[in-house]
Amino acid sequence: MMIDFLANIRAVIYRNALWAYRSPFRLIDIVLWPIVALFTLTFFLSSTGGAEQFTGLLVLSIIGWRAIFFVTFETTAIFIEEHWDDSLPNLLVCPINPKELALGGALTGMLKAIVVVFLCLAVGSVAYGFTLTQPFQFILALFCLMLAGLSIGFVLFGLACCFEKRNIFSLSFMIPELVALFSGPYYDVNKVFPSWLAAISNTFPTTHAFNVIKSIFGMAEADYTMLVATSLVWLVAAIVINDILYQKGRKKGTLVKFG
Repeated sequence: MMIDFLANIRAVIYRNALWAYRSPFRLIDIVLWPIVALFTLTFFLSSTGGAEQFTGLLVLSIIGWRAIFFVTFETTAIFIEEHWDDSLPNLLVCPINPKELALGGALTGMLKAIVVVFLCLAVGSVAYGFTLTQPFQFILALFCLMLAGLSIGFVLFGLACCFEKRNIFSLSFMIPELVALFSGPYYDVNKVFPSWLAAISNTFPTTHAFNVIKSIFGMAEADYTMLVATSLVWLVAAIVINDILYQKGRKKGTLVKFG
């Protein structure tokens, strides 16, 4: 059973790798956009005479931001693209189940995020002399950001089973960006947002993960208990919601409805 599970996930990753290889947009998404975002912010920082520690924060936070997006998007897009290719019914009768499909997509997103890690760290080192001095904290934060992306992706995957998939595809672009924005990658949510919005943001595992990154530069206080607790709550809730929506989609007949 475990061998079949791993084989199915590996098949999904292989399929996604072929898609990425054949799609200039997907390759640009991995290589170009993170670097453009990095230089946009670091050039601004340099022009304002900002402290060097902010450069390191920008490098690590951009990596984390893209990690949320990649995992969320790949978890959802793999299902929706099968729908658009009119091949979803064939996929649903094959041995790969929806969770394996979603996990395969999520792992693809994680691999893309790892590419961005090495790319941004290399650019940060060559262009700005940045060196990662606390890799354990960063790896923990990055893992939790990916886990949050998986949680968001699971929910969107479930929604795609019940509702108009074109709209869910748009949400898979928008939601991770908004979550990252409200998680304070470069700033303190308690100082920037109104108290009610900051209270909501502090229930996000992404907020606590970015705080871990900022703590590397002495710009925040890490709360590891909240980081682990909120990550687990989000993941469990996402799995439950995904199951409910998937079963609802099967009953409504919207799971493979075209048009």
